[in-house]
Amino acid sequence: MKAISIIILLCTIYGGAGLQAQPSETQTVSGVVLDKTTKETLPGANVILMHYEPLLGTATNLDGEFSLRNVPIGRHSFKVTYLGYNPKIVSEILVTTGKEVILTIELEEQTFEGEQIEVFASIPKDEAINEMATISAKAFTVEETQRYAGGLDDPGRLVTAFAGVTSSGGVSTNAISIRGNAPKSVQWRLEGIEIPNPSHFAGLSVAGGGGLSLFSSQLLANSDFMTGAFPGEYGNALSGIFDINFRTGNPNEYEHAAQLGVYGLEASSGGPIKRGDGATYLFNYRYSTLTLLMPLLPTEGFISYQDLSLNIDVPTRNAGRFNLWGIGGLDNQTLDAKSDTSKWEYSYWDFSNNEIKLGVGAIGLSHSWLVNQNGYMKTTVALSGNNTDYFEDVLDTDMTANPNVRINNKTSRFAVKSFLNQKVSRQFTLRTGGEYQQLFYNLDLDGRPDNQSSIRDIVEGEGNTGLLQFYVTSKFDITPELTMIGGTHQQMFLLTDEFLIEPRLSFQYKLNDRSELKLGYGKHSQIEELRVYFINDGGEYVNDDLEMTKAHHLVAGWSGYIGQSHHMNVEVFAQRLFDVPVIADSSFSMLNFMQDFTLNDDLINDGEGENYGIELSLERFLKNGYYYLLNTTVYRSRYKGGDNIWRNSRFDQGIAANALYGREFLLKGGRNVLGINGRISVTGGERHSPVDEESSALYEEVRFDESRAYEDQFDMNFIADLSLTYKTNHTNYSTSWALQIKNLLLSEDHSFEYNFLTNRVDQVNEGTILPFLSWKIEF
Repeated sequence: MKAISIIILLCTIYGGAGLQAQPSETQTVSGVVLDKTTKETLPGANVILMHYEPLLGTATNLDGEFSLRNVPIGRHSFKVTYLGYNPKIVSEILVTTGKEVILTIELEEQTFEGEQIEVFASIPKDEAINEMATISAKAFTVEETQRYAGGLDDPGRLVTAFAGVTSSGGVSTNAISIRGNAPKSVQWRLEGIEIPNPSHFAGLSVAGGGGLSLFSSQLLANSDFMTGAFPGEYGNALSGIFDINFRTGNPNEYEHAAQLGVYGLEASSGGPIKRGDGATYLFNYRYSTLTLLMPLLPTEGFISYQDLSLNIDVPTRNAGRFNLWGIGGLDNQTLDAKSDTSKWEYSYWDFSNNEIKLGVGAIGLSHSWLVNQNGYMKTTVALSGNNTDYFEDVLDTDMTANPNVRINNKTSRFAVKSFLNQKVSRQFTLRTGGEYQQLFYNLDLDGRPDNQSSIRDIVEGEGNTGLLQFYVTSKFDITPELTMIGGTHQQMFLLTDEFLIEPRLSFQYKLNDRSELKLGYGKHSQIEELRVYFINDGGEYVNDDLEMTKAHHLVAGWSGYIGQSHHMNVEVFAQRLFDVPVIADSSFSMLNFMQDFTLNDDLINDGEGENYGIELSLERFLKNGYYYLLNTTVYRSRYKGGDNIWRNSRFDQGIAANALYGREFLLKGGRNVLGINGRISVTGGERHSPVDEESSALYEEVRFDESRAYEDQFDMNFIADLSLTYKTNHTNYSTSWALQIKNLLLSEDHSFEYNFLTNRVDQVNEGTILPFLSWKIEF
């Protein structure tokens, strides 16, 4: 802790010294300027490099495109103006020699005569990219996933620095809990389409989490993250939405990158498919470094993973824009039992043989085109899926293998989605659309419900079903100060024939040009993982009529700018969940579900839940070489199981707080950049049920006293992360070193394991430090 404090103090005292250096190398900054609502290009918009002499600027051409040459390397801000639109300042853009900077800048039309509001920051932190998301929503940049300590280039880990979000399942996973909800209630989208959890080793220890993100920083573009009261276009999620976008390649130049790191060897390339026609390609491939090092490591197992991301963008003159995108990953892990039976303490780690093969992927084709000067339509066809092939055998002392788990699950989704966004007038915008998902499944899961049982069928099913969604959302600027966004989302799950209408409504009231009040409400619902519906009890599917879990969200907030660099946000939230799947006469609830492949119970929709609290955030945007972010969340999370008793939920941690600080130093005349970033997080401990020692000894496995569910709580977590980066700029290429250290203070993760040597349950406390070192070259 003292070391981090000293680093921050030195950065603050000496950080400004290098910021005035003027480098000799230059780069081109290019891009396009669009109307934020209609996506129509804006020819004749002015783009000016700020705080630079002599004046350097340009104007967009007939296609709304611009190219600003001879921009010095370093961080710069650009001002964009267009008649009848609010000016926008795109701030603190990092310009390097390794690749051109490509910007997509969206301007808002002045709604009322004489109105002019200057918008600061490349992405205002109180706004999402989606203009219909006005509360509990924020955008994040790819640079933040790299810069924020603890982010590890992973959007899932990055957002744990935001208010209302905590990590769940331990340091080694990227699972998150949002406002007291389970990780499985989060939805991931890519280019507007729902996709499976995009993580390596997804869902093994935590449903909704994984070990490492499939997303590469080489393809990520600015994206949205939402934590409640979503607008009408979002369905099948209860707590949060990741709305991820891919960037396109450079239409003017070929650009490449290679990276060597602890977690992977990567290669990426992008550029014009054919010079002059605007079509581009971009891809990134990664292969696990650990796989190459395994023969040198003293271990009884094996691990490997690889992933591929791609984006092909083809604009046409009269037929709109076509976009082919995809992401996929393969994982393999084996663990062999220890040969010395005298050291057999814990079943899984010591006397089990297992092998896991996982695959996940999504590929889609999107088409967008301008219907008229005030509207555009986007249609996407996508195919996604995942595969789990898992076996586990438990050995006897004579080394006889006894089958424990057999999983061969394949699920896929064919989706068609289309929406129309039409600006009816300056004050009124209407967005309407629909999506159909055909869900295919081939499920086969055998397991032992407890250590005294034989292996048997738990889940079995093959076929397909569908999920149908429609929505209507409108934005109405009632006055220059008051904006209303309202609509409905309709959802029908064909497996159970359940149809829902979900109203959504939010208001924004501008107190002045620097602060506003916000209020939002939404009803939301989510289906369970398909295997839950096909739990097999003697040939009967006991959950095939299970209804969707539903929730009311209510959020009220205030946000405002303090000067041009600081932003404060306060939100009060309340969530009421109902029709939650529970087990009759039991404390069990799916609201507390982490992972259990042997779940084999008959569920009923009699459960309830509630989450409520307050979030406070203060952020200083990156300016003059440094930034910081402070936030805290105080909340409660309660649930009612099938026994009709209200209790604290597993995720009722009570408090979560973060402090982030980072500074950049310009060295060697501005050619090189040293970055130092730190983060300290404090969260209440996750709750757990007391161990039932007598039952555990009888069944030789960990068993909890479910009549006292989640009465106990682990100690508070204090986690410190550190990130050091060093970028160098050379003629036509740049390099960067990065050392990211997760869990610098060795904060412990807690779990329970049955000890076969002592015949007792042990609380296992593991404090693991995760260092990630990487080197990258861009050219």
